Amino acid sequence: MKRTKESTMNVGRENYLTKEQAIERMEEINKKHYDNIENRKNALNILIGAIPVGDKIFAIIPLEKLHIDTSYQRSVQSHVKTIAREWNPKKCDALKINYREDGNFYVWDGQHRKAAAELREIKYLMCDISVGLTVEEEAQLFGAQGKGIKKPNPYDIFKANVCANKTVDVQIYNMCKKYGLNVSKNARIAGNLSCLTLTRTIFERNEGDLFEWILELLDETKWNELPGGHCHKVINSLYEIRKKYDINYALIQRKLVGFLEKTNPKELFMKSTLKYAEFADESKKIKLYLSDFLDGIETINSYKKIGKSIV
Repeated sequence: MKRTKESTMNVGRENYLTKEQAIERMEEINKKHYDNIENRKNALNILIGAIPVGDKIFAIIPLEKLHIDTSYQRSVQSHVKTIAREWNPKKCDALKINYREDGNFYVWDGQHRKAAAELREIKYLMCDISVGLTVEEEAQLFGAQGKGIKKPNPYDIFKANVCANKTVDVQIYNMCKKYGLNVSKNARIAGNLSCLTLTRTIFERNEGDLFEWILELLDETKWNELPGGHCHKVINSLYEIRKKYDINYALIQRKLVGFLEKTNPKELFMKSTLKYAEFADESKKIKLYLSDFLDGIETINSYKKIGKSIV
């Protein structure tokens, strides 16, 4: 019978068993079968020695006893090698497994961790045991992984990395603190640096001094008091400007401060879009608009040097 959406969501809960109930169900399953006797005995002994914690039943199980059903599982992906290389026992959650009618345990969540552990020649892993799920129920649980779980976003990870003293994140934090900025994805609030991924890329290129040039410029223009003053398109366009005029960056900074003091992020976005509407990249529009201003200054200066006037 086809399950409704609501019943599918409740698959895990409706199959919840206490340890005693799980043992009873495993014994009932085994009574109906006369094959795979040794595996069935071993599975029962594992379950008897398991530890119940809340709604879960945990046991350390040999990896050789764990099977993978390829009818609904993905093929093992290449990132298994990365998991194995960066293996950290503290980050390895318990594999979720189910004891089936055939007398074997099947992994429905954690086959990549299992494969990575095997690459590292690890023999045992902690497992969270269910008993008596059908293949359909396993597949439904597999397909629903992650639903209702809020994964940490880059800004959550940034805060954690600062606490963990990760070099790049601490550098970003300290520099933002120096200029009175918060690292936050909300660009609508003044004083928020809302382009963490771009900022991290700049620091990973060892261009922290270049990034500080940008923050110093925006601090002098008081754009830290304006919403959107430190969003991706502003930081990225100034980053590109700094790279373009690298030789004269001190002069360029002074010219830009004078220019940006007389406008604001919203007005700059509007004018650059009107002038360069053919481009989709907003950072590129701003870069071109600011380049026009800077190139115009250079043209005027060159005319002054040769004694010519501008009509």
